[in-house]
Amino acid sequence: MTRTTSTVLLTVMLAVGAGAAGCDRGGSASGGSSPSASASVGRQQLLALGQEWVQCLRDHGLTRMPDADLTSDGYLQFPPQGGYNWKDDLRTRPQVIDACKSIEDRYPPTAFRPKDQLSADDLRKLGEYAKCVREHGIPDFPDPNAAGEFDLTGTPLANGITPEQMNAAQPACRHIWSGDLRILDNGGGKK
Repeated sequence: MTRTTSTVLLTVMLAVGAGAAGCDRGGSASGGSSPSASASVGRQQLLALGQEWVQCLRDHGLTRMPDADLTSDGYLQFPPQGGYNWKDDLRTRPQVIDACKSIEDRYPPTAFRPKDQLSADDLRKLGEYAKCVREHGIPDFPDPNAAGEFDLTGTPLANGITPEQMNAAQPACRHIWSGDLRILDNGGGKK
């Protein structure tokens, strides 16, 4: 074997060895990212991190912040309770956001469902939610459109739904859908 051939062979062997070092015993690459939150961070770890963030927010004045929860497919959520919109409340308190940012920064990139991703099952649940709301005091509540939005335009609810109405219906229907609700009013804005 010539010196050049030996050098090339040694280089190839080192490259193959280095590639194998990045694999686990099963031969799959280790350290890669996973598409779901539960695969890269355990469900209980993600929930604990979410609850740590909730406690920080409460400790800094957002006392009505709801508990962290996981969706059936492993995404972190903070279901609203009693008509309280914690997101709007938090937006008005930048000092609270700053105080808890170090916890928020530890969330994996896949901790939350992508904003506009609704599955067929989600749309089915939103339809069931609408039916439940109608049965619990808001008879004119519409079915969701294909984007999962409840369009109030042209309904008796076009000028909005009172907090009293939602406070009566929401607790009764939360078991069906606890995620965000996108409600369009007569002006096309989101409530």
